[in-house]
Amino acid sequence: MEGGLVVTDKDQWYTNKELYEMQVGLSKKMEALSAELGKTQIMIRDYNGLRERLQECEQRIDLVTGQRAGGKDMWGYVVGGIGLLFAILSQIKG
Repeated sequence: MEGGLVVTDKDQWYTNKELYEMQVGLSKKMEALSAELGKTQIMIRDYNGLRERLQECEQRIDLVTGQRAGGKDMWGYVVGGIGLLFAILSQIKG
């Protein structure tokens, strides 16, 4: 036979049964891998959801902290203004 490959039983590395068993084993491993991949995708989705919630909470905290700081600053200006007013009035009276 020219140009063709002749394979005898002696030349085969694996028997058909061994090849079938390897294929079944590979198929089972692929199923397990697919299941693990599904779990990983769910975990990533949940992580991304938690990350978004964390960012929202951080924004709220920053907003509340800024409002408190702004309120404290405002009271500082009010007290300073009252002090300045009394200083001016004491200069005018005295």
